[in-house]
Amino acid sequence: MTLPELSDALSVRVAELCAQLLPAGRQVGPQWIVGNVFGDAGDSLYVELTGPKQGLWYDHAAGNGGDLLELIGQNQTLPKGRAAQWAREFLGIRDDYQPEPRRFDPLKHGHRNDASQPYRYGSAAWPYPDADGTIQAYVVRFDLPDGSKDVRPLRFLPPDNQPPDLLNPRNWRWKGWVAPEDVPLFNLHLLARRPNDPVLIVEGEKTAVAASKLFPSHVVLTWQGGSKRVARAAIDPLLTRATPIVLWPDADKPGRDAMTYLKARLPAARLVSLPATLPEGWDLADPIPPDVSIQGLLDAAGDPPRPVPAAPQAASPNPLDDLHYDPNSGQWWTRNAWGDYAQINGERVRTHFTESGVSPTKDQTGASDVDRELLRRTRDTRIRYAGSVAGHQAGLYGKVLVTESVAPLPAVPGDSARLQTYLHNLLDQNDDQYWRLIFWLALRRQAVLTGTWRASQALALVGPAACGKSFVQAQVITKLLGGRIAKPYRYMSGATEFNGDLFAAEHLCISDEAPGRDIHSRRSLGSHIKSMLFDIDQSCHPKNRQAVTLRPIWAMSISLNDEPENLQVLPPLDPSLMDKLIILRCVRHALPWPGPEIQVLREIIDTELSAFAHYLDGLTVPEHLVEPRCGLKAYQHPAILEELMQLSPEHQLIGLIDTAIFENEFLTWRGTAADLETALRDSKYSREADRLFRFNTACGVYLARLHEQDPERFKRTKSKNKVRWAISPPQKSEMVD
Repeated sequence: MTLPELSDALSVRVAELCAQLLPAGRQVGPQWIVGNVFGDAGDSLYVELTGPKQGLWYDHAAGNGGDLLELIGQNQTLPKGRAAQWAREFLGIRDDYQPEPRRFDPLKHGHRNDASQPYRYGSAAWPYPDADGTIQAYVVRFDLPDGSKDVRPLRFLPPDNQPPDLLNPRNWRWKGWVAPEDVPLFNLHLLARRPNDPVLIVEGEKTAVAASKLFPSHVVLTWQGGSKRVARAAIDPLLTRATPIVLWPDADKPGRDAMTYLKARLPAARLVSLPATLPEGWDLADPIPPDVSIQGLLDAAGDPPRPVPAAPQAASPNPLDDLHYDPNSGQWWTRNAWGDYAQINGERVRTHFTESGVSPTKDQTGASDVDRELLRRTRDTRIRYAGSVAGHQAGLYGKVLVTESVAPLPAVPGDSARLQTYLHNLLDQNDDQYWRLIFWLALRRQAVLTGTWRASQALALVGPAACGKSFVQAQVITKLLGGRIAKPYRYMSGATEFNGDLFAAEHLCISDEAPGRDIHSRRSLGSHIKSMLFDIDQSCHPKNRQAVTLRPIWAMSISLNDEPENLQVLPPLDPSLMDKLIILRCVRHALPWPGPEIQVLREIIDTELSAFAHYLDGLTVPEHLVEPRCGLKAYQHPAILEELMQLSPEHQLIGLIDTAIFENEFLTWRGTAADLETALRDSKYSREADRLFRFNTACGVYLARLHEQDPERFKRTKSKNKVRWAISPPQKSEMVD
């Protein structure tokens, strides 16, 4: 063992050594203070107990210093060789001792926020080796004077003009992983060293160390940065891991959300369900309550409950119980071999009665039992509607006969990585958008699978032509929900009052049409979105039939190109509509797989869509995205939202006011909506005003919306049953813009 290595070993136990050699001294902060090298009382000699100078000493009175070997030699009056022997005996080192290689010590590497502050030193550090085991970073914890803690990444980042040296402090920098850079996995190197062991993922390095002791048979991993950075965790090595993966959340909302997110990325992983009795924020590094079995929790880990598909109503043993008459069409319906209902009439109905044991023989009145049964059933029928109803299984529901069951795409375990990659790329690799689409699909499919109505936002896909929007509508959404699609825009625009065809399809699709772009058409679309997706009871009005109230389970999607004139198809986003639309921005992205695009996409749908359905059925919406009514918070891509706001009539009114009213005047304008409309129509911008005010109360309606958006600039008062407005001039920054 070399003398420098021996000195390093002594520095680890410097406090113990000082207490033995210099007992008259005392610890003050990070230093041991004593009178001299012989241990006399005083305050001349300082020994560094922590930090980058740990183990060094200096006697200010004598003007000399050195390392701990030199301190031992002077204290014990020994030559260097004998001092080294004394040190070995103090450390308990045998003659055949082989020291570990010297390593960089992150706790001796000082950190400060700026040059005006003193260096501070960490209290704990966790190494981040790469897959080969070479340490590339540390996460260092600092205990702050106020009792809080700070955590900083320290990375091996040697300058380009210097050879890499893990022992050189200049090659280490206090720098984190800046987005979009992935954050590394803690204990990544153990995956290759223990290929057959199960994996346990927790949150935080301290928790991972504790969990490794509690579950030594598992490779315990975490990611750098905690719950806020889970979306950037470099989990690619786990995507192909064959051994079981278990996710253990902290007992708080961020912890549960983080593991729910990882569950979505790692569908085969099992999720630990924590008891509600655990303290808020509890993790595996905390004391384990006596009533909690952590092994039991690990063993019970599994998938969140999957939706249980609604089963068709069972057929009656008596075939006549499944024979129903529809007075609206004059048709009879009976069960077929697939559990749905088929139409029969005329002699076929009579044959059905006869085969069921009803006598066709006529008596002295000239009527048979078959005749009487036909008369009774046509007279006493209670059926008000017979036909398909979106989202429901075949059967009789009160006075409604659902004649054909919804058949959602069967879920089959498998790999859907290419389909997920395609959707992620389509949405510009934007996780906020991607997860809104994924969870919207999961919730809509869950509603159809279980036959449970739930309010749902309309999904709008906005992007360049031929980027894949319509493909997602037709090949992904429609097929996941059972393959039945209807075009609702003619009804929603008022072109027809008949909507019976919509009730036979789960997916209402607006695409490849020429919707109206005028404000009335846009507002009509918005009102229909509200009523059709947020009211449980819907009026079904087939052509030449009376209207009847039904409860369809619908999903609505809209696709449109991203030119401003096409964006005007969407309804104006007033506050009542903001929570009823999910608007996603799509981009054109080249496929990363070889072959003709259409052929590749068809092959992906054929081979992966059922696996994708299985993936969706196992998802749970994270708490931070949950909205009680729809199950998922609404979202509008910021760039598209800004464009829509610019296109709104109230925003156009702002521009007209600022141009016509405040062109040369910077005092607050006061008056009624009628006064403002008159002033604008009489200005040199009268043509723009005429186009804007297309109905009598337009100016008042737009001012009311502007008041909701900016009550400071558009102030409203009411006196003598008149609403008066006080409109402030634009700020200078607004005028510059």
